[in-house]
Amino acid sequence: MSARVTEAWSLRDSPALILENAALRVTMLPELGGHVLELIDKVADRNLLWVNHRTSPRRAPYGAHFDDWWSGGWDEIFPTGDRAELHGEQLPYMGELWSVPWTASAGAAGNRAWITGAGLATMAPARLERTLELRADEPVLRTHYRLTNLDVRPLPFLWGIHPSFAVTPAHRIDAPAREMRVAVSSGSAMGTVGTRYDWPAQPDPIAAGGLRDVRRVLPADAAIFGGHWATDLAAGWLALTDTATHRGVAIAFPLDVFPHAWLWQVYGGWRGHHLLCLEPWTGYPMQLEEAQAAGRARVLQPGESLDADVAFIIFSGLDEVAAVEMRADTFLVR
Repeated sequence: MSARVTEAWSLRDSPALILENAALRVTMLPELGGHVLELIDKVADRNLLWVNHRTSPRRAPYGAHFDDWWSGGWDEIFPTGDRAELHGEQLPYMGELWSVPWTASAGAAGNRAWITGAGLATMAPARLERTLELRADEPVLRTHYRLTNLDVRPLPFLWGIHPSFAVTPAHRIDAPAREMRVAVSSGSAMGTVGTRYDWPAQPDPIAAGGLRDVRRVLPADAAIFGGHWATDLAAGWLALTDTATHRGVAIAFPLDVFPHAWLWQVYGGWRGHHLLCLEPWTGYPMQLEEAQAAGRARVLQPGESLDADVAFIIFSGLDEVAAVEMRADTFLVR
């Protein structure tokens, strides 16, 4: 089948747009912050995104605490992760774009179909445009972003792509990471906050040999959680493989825009959830003023735009990923 888009659908009175081909189905809810509800691998008949079955997608008031409204899926975090101040005003936790309604349009031509959404931040004078595109029966969701400063002043910001994935103990994380920093930890099994380690061997006094292999997803009954920064990626990709089915998803992104990655590992210890977030970020830590002080916040000049192309690639036949490469406008996962 050719790629197509369906507009006449809704979820609990929220308009929904569905983009699909023979390999993938993507569902987006524009009025809920451009929320991507589903990224379905049709071959496996599986939603790759985590679903919070205790919290349905619903419109949140501006400034709401993200964690209390988080239904899973994929959101955009901008212009800060943690609470921060911008031009004398307090930015909310996880930024502004996830809780404001986006506009959206859809189209198809030839073997391509797409959904373009745009969100306007409230305090930060900025617009984020995101186009989701499928081509023919390619198992790749191509995503084009444009972030624009609408202000007459320079705009400092942090921006993170925030997909949450459903996992099992058979899942494996791969990344071209080197140094890791522990930023959030529920205890020694997730490391000591502020410490560094070499990927993927995190010191853990409980683990055999005193090291935990961070590539291995832990079961929910581990009852732990933690957030680690990959501070110096060697290449722009992250991958998650289900070793039981030999299928997985890789995220490819431009390293000059997203030089860092956040691994939010939730293995039963946070609100009873079991999930993994693999997130490309423009800078770190998540608090804007701290990132500015460290020289790691991005800045857009008045009227300036930042463009980025990101791809979600479904692959099969692998138990681990060594590289993700783009060749002649196609992607190779090996």
